[in-house]
Amino acid sequence: MTDTDFKIIITKNKPLQPDAWNQLSVQCSNIWQSTFNDEVQLFFNNRAWYFQCFNQEKLIGGVKIYFYESKRLPGFIRSISSRATQGSEILFDDSKNIDFDNFLIALTDAIKKWLKTKRTTTFYSYSFYGETGKLISLSEYKKVWESRIGIAKIDLTKKIEELRKEINPKHRSEIIKAEKNNLTIEFSNDIELLFLLMDETYKNQDSHAPNKNFICREYEILKSNNFAQLVFAKHNGKYLCGALLYNFGKSSLYNFGGTVKNSLGAGQFLHWEIMKYLKVSGFQNYFLGETSLEITKTNLKFSEGITKFKLRFGAQQIPVSHTGYALKPMQLKLWNIFKKIFIRS
Repeated sequence: MTDTDFKIIITKNKPLQPDAWNQLSVQCSNIWQSTFNDEVQLFFNNRAWYFQCFNQEKLIGGVKIYFYESKRLPGFIRSISSRATQGSEILFDDSKNIDFDNFLIALTDAIKKWLKTKRTTTFYSYSFYGETGKLISLSEYKKVWESRIGIAKIDLTKKIEELRKEINPKHRSEIIKAEKNNLTIEFSNDIELLFLLMDETYKNQDSHAPNKNFICREYEILKSNNFAQLVFAKHNGKYLCGALLYNFGKSSLYNFGGTVKNSLGAGQFLHWEIMKYLKVSGFQNYFLGETSLEITKTNLKFSEGITKFKLRFGAQQIPVSHTGYALKPMQLKLWNIFKKIFIRS
């Protein structure tokens, strides 16, 4: 198969071949590029546009971009609020004899033309799996936002003994404590139980808890497709902590969690049991989410506490950056003024 010709087809709301697109998403273990969470994104007025790349009539890759315009503005000036977002990495079938660089150039060109036709004010790209080479770069435009973070990734292809050995001794001692105290794991469908534990986690924090309505809707949709799973650790019938996992392809993502303050090692025990369960189930990666690359005094709980907790499981910290570009700087300034007015009202 040659890569001299690429055919880019752009469709709104769903891909031209939904089954083929989702199969490629599974192959790439990228749940966010699949069609399954598009209905959830409507919660934020984000509508999906699919950029599908074909070579000799076969789907070889592509990317989903969410497009947003404020519903509060009159139609004639609504474009100042327009935002396009690449929520995770590009899909690409690397089993085909296709040069990725040529594919990326063709895809990027198509997206740039589309952004102009949509009169887009800003473009954002997010790396969810640490593969920054699969993000659309608009380096000719000014960056208006950049967040440098790490992604914590655990390689589950290693032997169980090796995984346990790579856990920090402090975490291992907490796991042993939990095992001696007969903590147990329970798989459940009780999202309200997770919310109760999340309330405990956030009640003494300055940061706001995630939107429960959004989490509930996302969970229900993904659970109906067998991609969502709730896991809890408990002791003597009392639930101490819980985790919401999204399992897709060969990867599992830890998305939300909650914990009751305890001294039984419940958090370490929960994730260790999850790691063992995922490995036996055939998963190759366990993503624990974002970490901080440096200590930030204004947010020590995340930059030092949460980050250290995740990395002590032997996780690899992959440096990435989330980036925002101003495609129309003057429109962006005007939109920022309007947002302040809306917030005050």
